[in-house]
Amino acid sequence: MPRVGEVVELTIDDWGDKGRGIARVGRMVVLTDRGLPGDRVRARIAGRRQRHMIAEVAEILIPSPQRVDPPCRHFGLCGGCRLLDLEYNQQLADKVRHMREQLRRIGKIEDLPEIETIACDPPFRYRNKMEFSFGGVSGANLHLGLHPRENFIDAFNLEECWLTHESVARVVGVVREYFSQRNEQPYHPELHTGFLRFCGVRLGVATGEILVNLITADRPWDDAREFGECLRTRCPEVTTAIWTVNAQRANIASGDVRTVFFGRGNLLEKLGPYEFEIAPMGFFQVNTRQAEKLFGRVATWAANGATDEILDLYSGAGAISLFLSPPAQKVTAVESHAESVEAARRNAERNGVTNCDFVTGDVLEFLRARVTPGVSLPTVVIDPPRAGLHPKAVKTLISVRPARIVYVSCNPPNMARDLEMMGKSYRVTSLAAVDMFPHTPHVEAVALLEARGD
Repeated sequence: MPRVGEVVELTIDDWGDKGRGIARVGRMVVLTDRGLPGDRVRARIAGRRQRHMIAEVAEILIPSPQRVDPPCRHFGLCGGCRLLDLEYNQQLADKVRHMREQLRRIGKIEDLPEIETIACDPPFRYRNKMEFSFGGVSGANLHLGLHPRENFIDAFNLEECWLTHESVARVVGVVREYFSQRNEQPYHPELHTGFLRFCGVRLGVATGEILVNLITADRPWDDAREFGECLRTRCPEVTTAIWTVNAQRANIASGDVRTVFFGRGNLLEKLGPYEFEIAPMGFFQVNTRQAEKLFGRVATWAANGATDEILDLYSGAGAISLFLSPPAQKVTAVESHAESVEAARRNAERNGVTNCDFVTGDVLEFLRARVTPGVSLPTVVIDPPRAGLHPKAVKTLISVRPARIVYVSCNPPNMARDLEMMGKSYRVTSLAAVDMFPHTPHVEAVALLEARGD
């Protein structure tokens, strides 16, 4: 077995969590910082854990036949797009294979239906939201862009990004140039010094609107209006711009809106026939085109078994609820985040949807209140947080006996865990993998569960 510091030759067999390469030395798994399936590499063993080793690839000796030339000049430096050098159809095939393996291994589901693959076409320029970090030092060496790999302190200057619209890089360049000339300090997340924290950009893919959100530390800023006017003048494509203050030490792109420089202060986007008002830091699916496909698939599966009431649990701002509304007499949507519920009500009113009832409350408590001996619930749609369902929520959901469940998950392993708990009461009859995030390891999973006859 190789020792730490030793250089070895490895064949990459697969990619796994965070896009890391997976190789083997004997029976020991080796996780590499880069590398694609089929690569033969020379790597240095950087560390050892109980069940695996960690290695840093020094050289690709024989490239994988699935390799392609990444189009972005920042590839390799940037911490995103870990699979940008892997042919897109192979990305899709690998994601579906991983999802199938997780459902069988974790979910203990042997009789899996075929997994429908819903590709992102084209697989570029799909993100409607990006958050850029300030880094470097003040003046000419101020940076504004994305984090380098495994570095959440600094940022490199963004010149292009193939995940979002071309205009975003130009807006980022204007913001960086403005502050470079004014000697403002970037915020340091460990020292908690400096002023400039983030620049968020949201786009209405279907509406053409662009929102810019400058997020800073909490201190007086005499030049705020000047910055807003600069952005309005030099970036006429921007429809609204705001200044948000994060007074906390936590280095996250959120806070309280201090000033609306111009525009409405929010963004309008359309999904299918519906128009949505999106708050600057409100949750919304970041891939508009794929969200339409995802919600359409959910609505189709839910409608096949429901004509009266559909429950939409963990409903967020109500996007899925609106897609569920046409075939149902009533949609009851449950969400614990009060601001999201208010946004859902506004979105329903904006679109003239009158058969959705939005409830602020805990999903588990709501389900417990709906338990009625001898009475089954209608169709239930669940889109829980990344951690999946709490075991008590799974048991309560089973006890209310919906005829069918449509489960949406951004984390297939956790969905598989929940489906294993439901296995005696429900069978999985349809599956879909929606590629919401091309060139990353992530995939959105959708499962249709139908109650077993016994």
